Amino acid sequence: MELEDKVIIVTGASSGIGLEIVKVLAAGGAKIAMAARKMEKLEKAATDLASTGATVIVVPTDVTRAADCRALVRATVDAFGQIDVLVNNAGYAPPASLLETTEEVWDVTLNVCLKGVYLMTQTAVPTMLEQSQGGTIINISSVAGKNGYENLSAYCAAKWGVHGFTEALRAEFEGENLRFHLICPAAVATPWWDTRNDPQADKVMKRMIQPDEVAEAVRWVLTQPNRLRIDEIVIRTHRSPWD
Repeated sequence: MELEDKVIIVTGASSGIGLEIVKVLAAGGAKIAMAARKMEKLEKAATDLASTGATVIVVPTDVTRAADCRALVRATVDAFGQIDVLVNNAGYAPPASLLETTEEVWDVTLNVCLKGVYLMTQTAVPTMLEQSQGGTIINISSVAGKNGYENLSAYCAAKWGVHGFTEALRAEFEGENLRFHLICPAAVATPWWDTRNDPQADKVMKRMIQPDEVAEAVRWVLTQPNRLRIDEIVIRTHRSPWD
């Protein structure tokens, strides 16, 4: 796929991995619908991008709300006429032991990380199926969708769910012009670490995967021939950042 003039929705687009994905894909000529909950951060990011010549729109979106997801898809089609790619990137990962994981924490984590993927995918797929070029969905998962990590049981459960959901859709839409990819990074140096009770030292953050490196993986997947089936990319550093 050539990125020039492709229409791409990116959720969780106001910071971290999502914002870097927008930057990389927009630099390739894609038209981006940026979605996140906080309009102020979205608008600032969009203003900065516009100064580089990027073509973007911003749509405040809570991916756990079906009405918001429908509004995002509608706004994207109204602005650009189609949807070529959906990048499900919005996430939430409060660290908590099992005994500290309240029902509210569990529900919010699964709603953002799993229900949001379901709602956005369900809402975007009908538009993609109507298009001669079909569509591509990239789910930004995590190695936490493949391995268990202490104090992240809700997040791991959600990301394992994303893996199962993605594989089920590959089977369900076999023969249709739809492509489903998973990208699974290990620890990424994002603002999420600032929310923890044990923020990491700069030297540790520098040794983590960087958000632009995940974005480059997304770009690579999208620029491969459609005849290739790229189910999953796992990204790790050669050595643990904590070594």
